[in-house]
Amino acid sequence: MSLRPDMAKAVLRLALGVVALAALTLVIHNYAFNLLPYVYDVVDPGAIKADPGSRLTWITPFSASEPDRLYDGRSRTRIFEDGAMLAGPPGATAVARTVGGGNWSHDPGVIVFSSSDGSDPRTNSRAYALSYPVLYGRAVGRAALAALVASALGLAWLTRRDSPTVPPAPAAGAHWNRHLVGASLLFLAGLYCCTGSLTPYAITTIPHAAKASTYLYNPDHIHFQALFNFVDGRDRSTWDHALLLRRILYNVLAYPFMKLGGWEVGGTIASLTFNLAAFVAFVLGVRRRVGERGAILAAWLLALYPGAGYWAGLPYLYALIVPVSLVLMVVLAELAERPSWRAMLLCSAALGVANLGYEFFIFFLPASVLVLLGRRRWLAALVSPVIQALPLGLWLFLLQHHFGQDLANSNSSSFGAIAGSYLHVRDPARWLEIIAASPETGMEVFFGANFLFLPLLFLVVAFVNAGTSRVRPGLPEAALLAAGLGFFLFANLAPDYVAQWQLRGPWISRLYQPVLPALLWFIARWYQHLPPLARLARVGIFAVLGLAQAGNALVLFGPILDNPGTISEVAFYRFYDHAPHVLYPSNLKQYGRRPLGFPLRPKQP
Repeated sequence: MSLRPDMAKAVLRLALGVVALAALTLVIHNYAFNLLPYVYDVVDPGAIKADPGSRLTWITPFSASEPDRLYDGRSRTRIFEDGAMLAGPPGATAVARTVGGGNWSHDPGVIVFSSSDGSDPRTNSRAYALSYPVLYGRAVGRAALAALVASALGLAWLTRRDSPTVPPAPAAGAHWNRHLVGASLLFLAGLYCCTGSLTPYAITTIPHAAKASTYLYNPDHIHFQALFNFVDGRDRSTWDHALLLRRILYNVLAYPFMKLGGWEVGGTIASLTFNLAAFVAFVLGVRRRVGERGAILAAWLLALYPGAGYWAGLPYLYALIVPVSLVLMVVLAELAERPSWRAMLLCSAALGVANLGYEFFIFFLPASVLVLLGRRRWLAALVSPVIQALPLGLWLFLLQHHFGQDLANSNSSSFGAIAGSYLHVRDPARWLEIIAASPETGMEVFFGANFLFLPLLFLVVAFVNAGTSRVRPGLPEAALLAAGLGFFLFANLAPDYVAQWQLRGPWISRLYQPVLPALLWFIARWYQHLPPLARLARVGIFAVLGLAQAGNALVLFGPILDNPGTISEVAFYRFYDHAPHVLYPSNLKQYGRRPLGFPLRPKQP
């Protein structure tokens, strides 16, 4: 008995769905956060060997889980001594061998560890055990990725001849206004809850505490303050040879707020203002270019996006990263839709001015060129980069020749070191090892750069899209994602290079945050064209959206809620792993949970 074609198609769809769900679970487990149980294995004392590299450490063979590699700290293994975890997560092998005292590392094929008191683990009568997640490793992750892509392609092939259905009518205008106001207020509330002693960029490291209020700032506070001193015309000694003078835009725009409310408080209020203005501008841009229905979803997703709150509670130039990226996405969409020379010149000028605030040109210059090439504007694709380079080029010229500033510094030199490494390969075998690890690094960066849950939603939508809306990536979002991929390959496929800052690996996933609007734009387009679905499918889609929003809320409000489930801790350090993770909960305990307007009151005698 053979199945009818429609029944066979339904069975195949179900099978692909099951494969996709299993594959997605393993992708999340391997690259975002562990979903599957941990195994607890006792270490056989007979398997422990002396470490020829140090008298403080010992070695035990271990290949059951993904290890740390150079520039790619992926180990999720933990080691226990009589039931107590040794020295937190794994560190560098050199640290364990030099310091001892319970420090350890997870290298390919081995665990290098020291006992808590320096005694020999083979004879000290203590029990040692390893805990690690099941199905966590390079082969499993790659197989899951391949299965997810294959199932998505299979679903797209099965539905290629299906007749498109008409999506629901867009919401009414009054309905739209309520969504915009409600999402804006939620967005502002989230930003406010990341101010004062709660700003993630400060509390995830050793913070700088303001004397008067004990509000917390990043330890690089002095470098950001130098920009205000420069704009304020203060003595040259307060800003001369500052690291970040090339990024002057934020302090110029925020200067009126800073003069009225002081650099710290006034600058933070300016940050909240800029973020809210860009939020509204982006949502309105989505409404105009995509549609009202998609804009409503984009508004609520962005309202709980943790990446804005990560920077917004500080008077630092990084507060521009999210708002300017959102505005520049609208500029890219305008560039794609309006091919006139006047529009191209205005858009290129806007892109160029933005480069005075941050290195947005890394992403948006190549993206704009790709957009123009996609519209077959060959001459404009040559002219636009020149216009975009002019504002920053003129400013750097003034810094060097008028203000006498040296443009070379530890931040900017890394790009030259990366480029130069491709011309002088010191160790070809090591280079091949770096290239081989790049797929895992790329997936870790993809999830980490935008705080786990929004990238996860994008991945789910990209799969579901094959059997629902079937929209293709638009030119603006495809161009921005391609630019982000290009920068990732440039920074992470490079041979070993010497520089103060290594711009490779998942530890600095934050570099790729500007691709955020491309994720939101595609999700909005998918939702705008989502056709009527069966009840079970609708429930599933709204469940996924709800889970993504709940995850983002736990990250965004994590500091003020005291890090429930350590979800915000995981997300913050996946975004920027710049300090020991224990600092985040200890800072919350030491300095309290006090947003702007709630300074620490002195204790009564």
